[in-house]
Amino acid sequence: MRRTIFLILSLALAQTTHAASLRALLDRAWANNPQAQTLEARRGESAAQGVAADSLLPGAPALVLSHRSDQLQQNNGQRESYVGLALPLWLPGQRDARQSQAQTDQSALEAGIKAQRLKLAGELREAVWQVKRAQAQSSIDAERTQTARILAEDVAKRVQAGELAKTDLNLAQNEWRGAQAAQLQNRIALLQAQQAYATLTGVAELPEDGAENAQAQALQDSHPLLEQARLNVASAQAQVRVTGESQREHPELELGTFRERGNANESYNNSIELKLRIPLATAARNQPPQAAAQTALTSAQSEYARTRLMLEYQLQQAQQALLNADQLLDLARQQRNAAQENLGLIQKAFTLGEADLFVLLRARSAAFDAEQNFQQQEIAQGLARARLNQAQGVLP
Repeated sequence: MRRTIFLILSLALAQTTHAASLRALLDRAWANNPQAQTLEARRGESAAQGVAADSLLPGAPALVLSHRSDQLQQNNGQRESYVGLALPLWLPGQRDARQSQAQTDQSALEAGIKAQRLKLAGELREAVWQVKRAQAQSSIDAERTQTARILAEDVAKRVQAGELAKTDLNLAQNEWRGAQAAQLQNRIALLQAQQAYATLTGVAELPEDGAENAQAQALQDSHPLLEQARLNVASAQAQVRVTGESQREHPELELGTFRERGNANESYNNSIELKLRIPLATAARNQPPQAAAQTALTSAQSEYARTRLMLEYQLQQAQQALLNADQLLDLARQQRNAAQENLGLIQKAFTLGEADLFVLLRARSAAFDAEQNFQQQEIAQGLARARLNQAQGVLP
């Protein structure tokens, strides 16, 4: 399993040597996403519906052939042949309704593609910052392990010189062992984050513009998810109009020619025939599609209202989360500076023999915790900005 994971990451690393932009990585993720490709393929289906709506006929014409004779009965030479062409016709207003529906459906499809792209951008943003969070933790773990090793070696020398007790060496070595264990455990989290990111984008390099700028603003009607919901309502309204203009089956115009004779002694007579077939409307035929269209419209309208409310809440939460992240980062910076200053003072005291090892280890732990908290708050702030852009519908 580990070998497979490392192979995946190695292949991803081999595909790129330079960090790409967030938008370029989104394009790669889009090309790798099956649902995105399905939506892209639906463009052809939507275009075909538009061609059908623009057609002069609502359906395919039909060739009508018939032949009648008395050859198997009296055999007097009676013959009758008919060749005709049946043409389905648009109902009044039906073609315009279908053209409007086709255009609306195409717009709704494009909005759906944009909305899906925004959702994928959200996954990409989360994946980027998960890797950054794991990388920051890995850097802290490495530094903690390195300094713990140096301290343990220094304590060992001072124990041999008789300056410190053996218990101090045990404390220092246990601190080193604990740092090593934490480093090994957090490597798994980093590997998982890198694997998820590489699976999504096909590369391992993080974007060069991963740290986004974000400015709070009100919810815009152009938000991809809101636009998708609005156009879904318009598409459902267009379907209601189509059902309203399709109260009966298509009329049919038939134009044909007869060639006939009464017996073998007569010459053939030719004539032209014109027929118009007009189906009638019935409630049994019309009520089911009309009810289905109204149900779809009601559902689309409800979904639009729910989407707007959901986006409003998400936007408020994202704005508040960014404010909190800014404040927490400032507090973390102050805590880090104080912890580092305190560690420096205690380190000097320990070197001079004025502080014991336990106090130093506690100060070191506090300093590393403060540094870790500061770096994680930096990551949290970057992620909060990315989430605000996501909530506002901003695409990379």
